[in-house]
Amino acid sequence: MAYIGNVPAEKYIALTQQTFSSPTGTSFTLSQAVTNSVDIDLYIDNVKQDPASYSVSGTSLTTSTIASPSTMYCIYNGKAMQTVNPPDGSVGTAKVADDAITLAKLAPGTDGNIISFDASGNPVAVATGSDGQVLTSAGAGAPPAFETAAGGYTEAGTATTTSGSSSTIDSIPAGVKDILVVIDGVSSNAAQQLYMYLGDSGGFETSGYTSTAHQIVTGTATVRTSTGLISLSDSTTAADLTYGVVHLTRARAGVHAWVSSSVTKCSTASTSFGAGSKTLSGELTQLQLLTTSTFDLGSWNVYYQ
Repeated sequence: MAYIGNVPAEKYIALTQQTFSSPTGTSFTLSQAVTNSVDIDLYIDNVKQDPASYSVSGTSLTTSTIASPSTMYCIYNGKAMQTVNPPDGSVGTAKVADDAITLAKLAPGTDGNIISFDASGNPVAVATGSDGQVLTSAGAGAPPAFETAAGGYTEAGTATTTSGSSSTIDSIPAGVKDILVVIDGVSSNAAQQLYMYLGDSGGFETSGYTSTAHQIVTGTATVRTSTGLISLSDSTTAADLTYGVVHLTRARAGVHAWVSSSVTKCSTASTSFGAGSKTLSGELTQLQLLTTSTFDLGSWNVYYQ
């Protein structure tokens, strides 16, 4: 049989006597702790005392006043049960019942932290994240972490269209899958056709595009094609301002094929709808907006995810 603490003695123990030398007064110290007055037989001048006439508390004995000369001794009938702490590290998991550890027994932590396990299998606190962050896995062998939720578009940059015949945004990171191009009030100094090139680390590719756009002017549809990814608009005067969105999506993983759709407006009575495709030789990292005239007003933005 296993025991926590001291192993009980499995034999009879002889009673012990304590003699008090020249006892006087009312307070005395026992050599052994006991629980109550009946655990000892107290004798004064060889007369056994009534347990109600004295009291004990641990090793403290209190009696009626004893004057010298007297004799006093006691016989220990029992000993107080002492509390014994198990040695550090001596209590194994088998000694703890399942579901016995309550939350109240856990050490205090930081509000918002959660408990995980590190690469060694030891418990570890995952630091509290910020409002709006989500808990994400770091893979096998590492605790999870609070991070900003994935999703949503990141702005790659804004470029003005106030001079020249082309405008470039080249801050698109490799590996993106979805791009929005926002055309905001772009115009030129004469009638113009807007179109776009895609580029990778080797530069812009100016051929190999498949694209068609239908421009509707006061109810009449005109088919437009372009050497660029798509004909975004076809204005007839310098005063026409083009607004709209081009959506570029990577066709599939493992290739650099892109497809597009666009809706633009370049005057009160003119709207263009288009679509196209282009396969690049590398990761798409830059876009170029071009005009057949000279830019003089407006800007464009690129967003990716």
